[in-house]
Amino acid sequence: MSLEQGATPGGARCPACGEPLFVWVETQGWGPREDQVVDRCENCGLVVGRDSVPDAEAALAELLALRRGTHSNGSGGEAATPVAIRAPNAASVQAWLGAENWAALRPGDTDLKPTPRSAELLLEKQGLQVRSIRHLPAPGMALMWQTLLNLLTFHRDFAPEALSGRLRPSGGRGRAAFAIDAMVTVLAAIPTAILAVAIEGGAVIARRGGVIEVSAS
Repeated sequence: MSLEQGATPGGARCPACGEPLFVWVETQGWGPREDQVVDRCENCGLVVGRDSVPDAEAALAELLALRRGTHSNGSGGEAATPVAIRAPNAASVQAWLGAENWAALRPGDTDLKPTPRSAELLLEKQGLQVRSIRHLPAPGMALMWQTLLNLLTFHRDFAPEALSGRLRPSGGRGRAAFAIDAMVTVLAAIPTAILAVAIEGGAVIARRGGVIEVSAS
């Protein structure tokens, strides 16, 4: 459920731009998966879990992950080679539409979710300049599809969680909710897939796609 917006306790600051973080949503867990408060920066749009707000250096390392390379610049130092970072877009149509049901906010996930602007700011701290930002249709449509299904079911990410065995009829929100979610998922799979293609296709054209690839050097 969405929470009343307000500054985070302790005055937590956005690691990308330094502005205050505000409460955005609370994702609803089940069983061992606890509810999670998610914060957002109203300046650059960066989204981060309440209990995992990193500092700027840690946020940059998380964004770069294993995609960063370096090479000698000929003077004994190191210069960054081009990097390409793929991540869910917190400024996307699906993030706005889904809110706490956005499929990128997976149960227990503490990874930050950048926007094009916040990614640019974090990369600048490493001396990298963004060269291009692509909005990727296929992975974005998959996330949009799951987001639309999440709006209809009691359990978030019902199909992948049930198929993996992490969610069972005897767990979660009970057998009745499990049975209803199974029926709704089967009946709504094709209609929501068609809708996801249409909505995400328009979002990509408007440069508000659900998955971005940021290239920098």
